[in-house]
Amino acid sequence: MNLLLFPVPFVGIFCLSVGIFVFIKNKDVIENRLFFVFSITLFVWLFSYGLMYTTRKSIIAFTFGTLGSMAVPFIPSTFYHFIVVFLNKRKLKKFINIIYGLSFVFALSMTKHIAHIRAGFPWGYYTIAGPFYLLFLLFFIAIYLLCVFLLFFSLRDKDISGIERMRRKFVFVAFATPIITFIDFLPQLGVYIYPLGYIFVFIWLSLLAYAILKYRLMDIRVFISKAVAFLISYPLFLGVPFIFAYRMQWVLYPILYERWWLVPAGLIVFFATIAPLAYAQIRSRMENTLLVEQKRYQKLLLQAASGMVTEHNLDRLAKLIVYIVKRAVKINFAAIFIDDKKDGVYRLKAIRDSRGNLFKNITFLYEYPLIKYLKNYREPSRCEELPPDIQKSLSSFSEVNLIIPSSVQDNLLGFVFLGEKLNEQPYSEEDINVFKILSHQAALAIENCLFMEESKQTQERIFAAEKLASIGGIADGVAHQIKNRLNQFSVASGELKYEIKDFAIKHSEIIFQNSDLKETFDYLVQIADSIINNVKRTDGVIKGILNFARVEEKETFFSHFLLKEVVDLSIELLRVKHEITQVPLEIKFDTTATVYGVKSQITEVVYNILDNAFEAIQEKKAHLPESERSKFVPLIKLKLIESLNADRIEVSDNGIGIRKDDERKIFAPFFTTKSSYKSGTGIGMYVVKRMIEENHKGKVWFSSEYTKGTTLYVELPKK
Repeated sequence: MNLLLFPVPFVGIFCLSVGIFVFIKNKDVIENRLFFVFSITLFVWLFSYGLMYTTRKSIIAFTFGTLGSMAVPFIPSTFYHFIVVFLNKRKLKKFINIIYGLSFVFALSMTKHIAHIRAGFPWGYYTIAGPFYLLFLLFFIAIYLLCVFLLFFSLRDKDISGIERMRRKFVFVAFATPIITFIDFLPQLGVYIYPLGYIFVFIWLSLLAYAILKYRLMDIRVFISKAVAFLISYPLFLGVPFIFAYRMQWVLYPILYERWWLVPAGLIVFFATIAPLAYAQIRSRMENTLLVEQKRYQKLLLQAASGMVTEHNLDRLAKLIVYIVKRAVKINFAAIFIDDKKDGVYRLKAIRDSRGNLFKNITFLYEYPLIKYLKNYREPSRCEELPPDIQKSLSSFSEVNLIIPSSVQDNLLGFVFLGEKLNEQPYSEEDINVFKILSHQAALAIENCLFMEESKQTQERIFAAEKLASIGGIADGVAHQIKNRLNQFSVASGELKYEIKDFAIKHSEIIFQNSDLKETFDYLVQIADSIINNVKRTDGVIKGILNFARVEEKETFFSHFLLKEVVDLSIELLRVKHEITQVPLEIKFDTTATVYGVKSQITEVVYNILDNAFEAIQEKKAHLPESERSKFVPLIKLKLIESLNADRIEVSDNGIGIRKDDERKIFAPFFTTKSSYKSGTGIGMYVVKRMIEENHKGKVWFSSEYTKGTTLYVELPKK
């Protein structure tokens, strides 16, 4: 028995094991099931022939030879079935049953037309072909070539994605490999040649399993370089000691006697040490030759990543990222989306696309399935690898091939969409690793830009607050001057009105005789009344502002005061600010109810809360469709709940509400949820919290549901 054929049954066991593994991984996919059936035919063939080689009894050899020969006809039919399903060739599916039927006929003919087994071969027993064997061999070769041609021409399909094209390349290489296994048919025709085809069956099945199970397929060129490097280094180097032992035993034995084996053993140790080094060198040189373009752009991306943090302008940074990636990698398009906290969306910041703007005016809400997925899984992802529900939500973005999120800890700052490479190659594992580094550096750069922008906005707000404070310092004096002018207008318009009426009484006969003169006098009286009314309204506005802004000495101390006074003053200021005559406020407390605190501060607290509630209502109304807007009834409810130890003010509205992601930031300084068309400094609720919790030792909290409304609670301890 030849030791080179001893592993045959173990290769058969390997085939069965791989088939079971692929089947278990996803037994609902028909490709996996067909692969399992295919592996069973290989197992029966190799395992039976392996036992035939190793036995010394002819009857046992004949039994296993017959069993193995019956499995061989089903090999072409099972891989034909697999290829037709794999390529989705619907027109060829109708021939599947015919081919299976022919395989069944040939399998039965094997039991009758295996002439005999021969023991004269150097490796042991082997089956000898019967009369119909050549016909079967033609059938086998025809089906095999058909499958190879189908795979070859499928690679020209322009409608398939890069990852699907790479899978087909791997399957094509897998099916092109076992052409050497046809040497296993020659001994059955009486040709004395070692049946070593089982080695290529091992490679064949491994490649198929890899293509079926693996989404992140390595570049076929990388695989070829690894395979060639392996075949050159390990089999060549490690085969030398065995050949040496086989050929030189007769020379070594007379010299070393029973210790002759030490020489080949030493050669094994020596070459086993050299083989990994040779493998690494050969593989490196081949990859540098085959993947020179890929190595070039990966180096460019790494250099660009290191320089991103020096850019402090977010717009320029976004344009720089998509420009570098598109130009270096040579892809169809690149687009970057950045977190817009103000509107609660991820907004398109920059895009480079030679075919036009694919994602114009596209935004992704925080609730979008892709955003939730990227927040949990912060790794670059091919679209084919995404869960089915995420893929379904991205059905309108079929051009996207790779998604690269940029996160700092749990904060998703943005993400990049990449199209397919112009050379239609898939993104390799090395590409993914480079993009991980790029995304991390981009996240740091984006965070740096956002920090710089927030710092700039903070400085602008502080400057505006200081300017308002200085204006407030002279407001009282300015108001006094305005009131003096208003008094003059009031007196002048009153005198004008009474002068006209007095003249009309004294000269009534002249006026009644001239209708034009009477009409003119009536019009002048109306103008005088209009001036007086507007003077009164302007005076009321100034009084309201001064009453809110002026802090009297007695109001800087804690005291009991009527809550209604605070609410009335806040309503008056709301009317002035929003230019409305009526605030949709429903009051649910006794008008004589009092609370304990600093009146001026509680006034500011109540005003801020009511102002936010009113603007939330206005924002919701603006977002409603025209059909629902007329039916919407805005409402703010304010009630006081008294207990033994505290008074709780509750203000609820049916406005836009607060998003979940914004809830923890509501009381943060300079954070605002107001839309861009509303002015908001972001310090109102921060001031409210400090006044109540630090000055009054109370509590402030809220409950909210986005698009439904908000309720804010202020709890004041009793004296």
